Amino acid sequence: MIFSLLVFLQSHGQLWQKAYLKDNMQVGTSYINGTQVSMENKMPQMTGFPKVFPANPSFKNMRNLTLTDVNNDNAEDIIFATDSKIYACSYQGLLWEQTLTGTAIYPPSVGDVNGDGQDEIVQVTGGQPANGRIYVFDKQGNVLNGWPVSFNNNWIICAPALSDLDNDGKMEIIVNERISPAGKTHILKYDGSSFSAAWPVTLDGIPAVTPSVGDVDGDGEKDIVVCSTKSRYVFGLNGQPKQGFPLTTAPNQSYSYQSPVLADFNGDNKLEITGATHGDAPQFYVMNYDNSPYQQWPVGVPNSSWTYSTPTVVKINNQWQIFMSRPIGSDTLDMLYGWDDSGNMLTGFPIVKSGGLEGYSSVADIDNDNNFEIIFGSNLKDNNGEGFIHAYNMDGTGELSGFPLKPKGFTFMNGVCIGDVNGDALTDLVALSYSLNFGTEPDSVYINVYEMNTPFSKSKVLWGTYKGTNTRTGLWTETLLNAPVQVTSDVKIELYPNPVMDVLHIKNAAEISGITIFDATGRIVFYRSVIPVGNAVAEVNLNSLAGGVYHVVMSGKTRQVGNGVIIKL
Repeated sequence: MIFSLLVFLQSHGQLWQKAYLKDNMQVGTSYINGTQVSMENKMPQMTGFPKVFPANPSFKNMRNLTLTDVNNDNAEDIIFATDSKIYACSYQGLLWEQTLTGTAIYPPSVGDVNGDGQDEIVQVTGGQPANGRIYVFDKQGNVLNGWPVSFNNNWIICAPALSDLDNDGKMEIIVNERISPAGKTHILKYDGSSFSAAWPVTLDGIPAVTPSVGDVDGDGEKDIVVCSTKSRYVFGLNGQPKQGFPLTTAPNQSYSYQSPVLADFNGDNKLEITGATHGDAPQFYVMNYDNSPYQQWPVGVPNSSWTYSTPTVVKINNQWQIFMSRPIGSDTLDMLYGWDDSGNMLTGFPIVKSGGLEGYSSVADIDNDNNFEIIFGSNLKDNNGEGFIHAYNMDGTGELSGFPLKPKGFTFMNGVCIGDVNGDALTDLVALSYSLNFGTEPDSVYINVYEMNTPFSKSKVLWGTYKGTNTRTGLWTETLLNAPVQVTSDVKIELYPNPVMDVLHIKNAAEISGITIFDATGRIVFYRSVIPVGNAVAEVNLNSLAGGVYHVVMSGKTRQVGNGVIIKL
């Protein structure tokens, strides 16, 4: 009898939880049979982490958090919002917090909204009862004039996208207003006013994604890409749908949270649109600018699994690589897929393991082996109350040593940001997780920071946050160039000789902390960290580069300070 009781307790102790998203945007769980994960050599977190904050009892965070330097100390700070507050934390502690009206679910977006040369932080809220707001903060946590903006208290769904649409040096804010049965997409100027009389536009259903921004049809003007729950849209800046849109696909393919990504796969100066669907026949899709299928796409989701996966798109060794995923339980099944742009499965994919994924995946070299890894969360929590952060080699050789990481709570619907939190030039993984107690006790949000102890540079990160950049536009070229480039009037940078044979000289009147060089395809081919001061000249040996045209981006401690084009002989 004692033996039977022991067997019962042991088997009960292996009950894990699988998270899923309910129709009301709240997270539910079901119990599944799990297997014990070894706790040997469990990776510790950075001193002072995890940090713990109150969570909303009903709505949990999606798409992780934001890294940006708000206090100009050459270290990336952690900006996130949960429940009715937004926080800015350094590795040493809380920098500031502000109370919000409404409930924050998505991470803030960051960019120079008002053209003052400094980044602003844009946060949206929703919740029930509806209390939706759009806030714009400066880096010290002050609300800018004209904000917050509300549209009849309606929920502002998903995250804002930031982009300078009219080339005036200021960034517009593109947001979705959740109204049933037909929502709206707004473009707002830096002062909270509407971009033009053409906006907002009305969709045929509830808005479902964070908008994406790019010149989809190659006409020289940026377009707005959004989805309702029923249809895909591409709008011109005049508020009119582009030819071929909207593309209505419901009920076979519907949309919720699978924000699209834009990239020019075939070099025709038009953008392909990549995304995922749920519905009666869910798909992973890539389509052309005119809504026609691209190459061998779409690809059906195995077992018709509903997925809220948002895609990751990168270019490695001149090959496009597309990653999307699906939810599974404790069975060992295929769950994360990698394709080339034609729809052919990449070597080493799919990744087969227990636990599925509906957050985003990051791509970076976190072990300093000069190869990129793919890093992602999970929909599972084990019997110890801990979730999972996985990191896999992309050649099929399996998971990195020391992984999975085991933060407290769920990582479901989130992901990992990759940066340097304490300014030691070493790589950090930063992830949000949360508890889910269904009212039995208050829930918490955990901010987790794991130190990889490997050299950090931006060239080691191809996709390190939700939608690739803090502007959330989902545009690959914007990911590479970390746009917009800000050049102030007191900065004079000279690149010489140009054309260059071997050594490029960079003479500057401002401090430069990094130089990144991109080839004509947008691939990073060179990175060097340098800190010349005043009129010092940095010498960069370019012997390793083939002849051709290259784009040079120079970064300061807090922003980009210049760029230029060079010809390598």
